[in-house]
Amino acid sequence: MAGDEDEGLHDFVAGRYRDLRRSAFLMCGDWAHAEEVTQAALARYVNESARGAVDEPDAYVYADVMAAFQRKAPRREHVFVATPDAAGGDTDQIRAILVLDALHKLSPRCRAVIVLRQWDGFAVDETADILDLLDARVEAYEAAGLAALEDLLSPEAVPA
Repeated sequence: MAGDEDEGLHDFVAGRYRDLRRSAFLMCGDWAHAEEVTQAALARYVNESARGAVDEPDAYVYADVMAAFQRKAPRREHVFVATPDAAGGDTDQIRAILVLDALHKLSPRCRAVIVLRQWDGFAVDETADILDLLDARVEAYEAAGLAALEDLLSPEAVPA
């Protein structure tokens, strides 16, 4: 029985690692920090699961990752740079950099809602559970975040 549980934990961690790390990156803009936060969240999940303390694994690990970015940390400037070959007109890479830059201009809570809803595909009630918010607050943060992103990414706001 323990072998099945270990295999289940391994499958869960392996299956969620990439998407969870991407979400952490979208929250902080730093792959190394995203890696640390993701590994720590998954390690805590494995530890808590061994004690039988986790009812909803996805909610647990995403809540842990998002909580790491809700604490006030010293403000660091994130500079997203295109690779040298993007200068030739790799519009997808340039667009990604502009979106990341705009995303990091949102408040941490608003950014968390946008990441969970738009990139990770969580429903409003799941996002509310992960962030410990009311459904109405999730909807309000999402609306405000999408409106802010639209303004930040409008042709007038993006430098030529």
